[in-house]
Amino acid sequence: MEKDLTAVEVIGFGIRSEEDASKFYGDISKKVNNPLISTRYEQLAREEARHREILVKLYKEMTGDEFAPPKIPGKPETAEGKASETSDDIEKMLNIAIKREQDAQKFYRTAAEKSTDYSGQRILHYLADNEVGHEQILKAEFEAYLRDRDWYANNPDLQLEG
Repeated sequence: MEKDLTAVEVIGFGIRSEEDASKFYGDISKKVNNPLISTRYEQLAREEARHREILVKLYKEMTGDEFAPPKIPGKPETAEGKASETSDDIEKMLNIAIKREQDAQKFYRTAAEKSTDYSGQRILHYLADNEVGHEQILKAEFEAYLRDRDWYANNPDLQLEG
């Protein structure tokens, strides 16, 4: 975090970050031909959207506003780092995704440490912990990709069970 942010600014950046992260994972899910892997990224996109909902609820409780805050411009761009950074290369995408999750963890933990509101601290630590889980998932995906790049990237015939 470049500067100390107010609690409302942290929540606003968090909301934008979760929106960006959801879009990021949704975009990746469309670039991967393997339906199993694509589903994994769709799941991450839904989780990030759920994080946004949590933050919007917190924002409304903190401010008494009826609506979510408008998009907050400026820096930090998002908790996950550069929102616009993407690639068509799967290995590079995975590395970007892992870095984004690490940046989000740091953002939320730093914000939690600076927060004077116990409820806000708990939510921010919760979000940081979720980003740790996402990082672990992505690292496992990266290992799977390195083991068998062709299966990971190109398996349109895979039939999902269940």
